Amino acid sequence: MAGAWYYTRMTLKTDYRGRLTSCDLLGANKVYSATKRADGSIRLVELVEKEVPFVEPIKVNGHWRFPFKVGRKTIADAVRADRDER
Repeated sequence: MAGAWYYTRMTLKTDYRGRLTSCDLLGANKVYSATKRADGSIRLVELVEKEVPFVEPIKVNGHWRFPFKVGRKTIADAVRADRDER
């Protein structure tokens, strides 16, 4: 026997242009990522803007350089950590 949480509580319909609106679920002027799953369901995830660290380059002998070196491993680890966070 399935619990009450397995049944749809709200049905949403799109208009003739495929737009979906719901004041209760979707906030105004927000951006969402939509993923269609194999079982036919659609997953909406709100995209939240993150604070990105900014490092200003410095001028050394007439050339612009960053005050530190970043290796491939550091970049790959940062990308992997951000991907795993989602």
